[in-house]
Amino acid sequence: MVETGKIIKELRIKAGFTQKALAEALHITDKAVSKWERGLCLPDVALLPKLSLLIDVDMDVLIAKSIEQEEWVGVIDIQDCDFSQIIYDKPLVYYLLIHYLLLGIIKIHVLTDEVNRKYLNGQAFTDLGFHFSFDKPENGNMMILNHPWFLFGSDLTHQFQGAMLSERNVKFVPQNQEPVFFFSHGNGYFNDPKKFMKTAAIRTLGRGMVCLDMSDYDKSLDVASFVRIYQHNTGLHIADLQEVVLNHRSVV
Repeated sequence: MVETGKIIKELRIKAGFTQKALAEALHITDKAVSKWERGLCLPDVALLPKLSLLIDVDMDVLIAKSIEQEEWVGVIDIQDCDFSQIIYDKPLVYYLLIHYLLLGIIKIHVLTDEVNRKYLNGQAFTDLGFHFSFDKPENGNMMILNHPWFLFGSDLTHQFQGAMLSERNVKFVPQNQEPVFFFSHGNGYFNDPKKFMKTAAIRTLGRGMVCLDMSDYDKSLDVASFVRIYQHNTGLHIADLQEVVLNHRSVV
C-alpha cells in the first residue's frame, strides 16, 4: 500500500491537485486521500476510474500496484485430477495456472497428490517463474481454486482484481452456477470453511464470460473443442503461459 500511496501522491502533485482539491473532485474527504498517500489504506475500487483520469495514470497500473502490495498467493486445492492430461494442445494445469499468472501471482500452494506434485516440480514450471509449495498457507490474502474450472473472457482479469480489492472475503460465482473461485483475507477458508462459505460476499461473473469444467474425460473433450475452435478462428492462443510471462517481463 505504501508504494501505491507514493504513486498517487507524486501524480497528484504533478497534476496540480492539493489533497483537498482531489478529494473534492472525487466527492470524498481529504483525510481519505491522506490515508492513501501514507499507505494506510487503498482507494475504493469504485473510485479508480475517475482517480486514474484525474491524475493521468492507467487504471491498470493503480490496480496492479495495489494488488502487488497486498501480497496475494494462489491456492490450488484439487485432488483426483491429472494435471498432465493434454487438453487440445497443452496440459490441464496450464488452464488452472493461467488464472494466477494473469494477475502476476507466481507463489502458489498446491494441495494435491504425489503424482501431480512431481509433475509440477518439472523444469518447465521453474523456467516460467512459478514457486510451488505443497502445504496450506498459514495466513494472508489467498486466491483459491478447489475444482478444475477454467474461466475465459476478455474482462476476466479486471473482475478478479475487483474481488481482490474489495477488502472482504468473496465467492466468485458464474451466473446459475456454484462458486468457482474464493478470495480470502486471512485464513478463514481453512480455519472455518462453513463460516467462510456462509459469510463470504457473492460476486457474480459478468456477462460474456465462459466457465468450463475439466473434472472428467467427457467435459475435458468439450473444453478441448472450445479451445480448438477459438484458436483456429481467431489466431490467438488460450492459456499460453509463455506468452503471458513474456508480456509481464516486457512491461517490467
